[in-house]
Amino acid sequence: MTPEEYERFKEAEKAHLRKLRELKKTHQQLGRKARITGAVTDMAEGINNLFNEHEEMVDRLQRDSIESEARMEVALDNIEADDATLEALDAAELEADQALRKARAQELIRQMKSADGAPSQNPAPKADSARSETPDKPSDLPEKTIGRMRR
Repeated sequence: MTPEEYERFKEAEKAHLRKLRELKKTHQQLGRKARITGAVTDMAEGINNLFNEHEEMVDRLQRDSIESEARMEVALDNIEADDATLEALDAAELEADQALRKARAQELIRQMKSADGAPSQNPAPKADSARSETPDKPSDLPEKTIGRMRR
């Protein structure tokens, strides 16, 4: 091999190595570009999926609120329709309550009348010493009073 052939061979090898380096550099840049493009595409798809899920949730909430409002209106309509029935029931309950009170009052009056005519089954408690004139005789005043009692 002559020095000229050697130099030509050497230059050809240098050119080949430079070309190979450029190809590797281009390959790395294209790989980075593909990864970045893939990441951006994945993010865009993720955002679209989130947006679609959000729309579905909003639609579901709107349907639920419409359904709840409809149920509320139906319930209010039923309450308004049943007001007359409720008023009649309330009047009947009031009459029954008044009749029960009247019966209790009459029973209490009957018991009080029977207690005045017959001796009481519960002995009267002794009055305190400030009210009694003599220790043997109990006071005519009741133990508890409402307002002032005349002596």
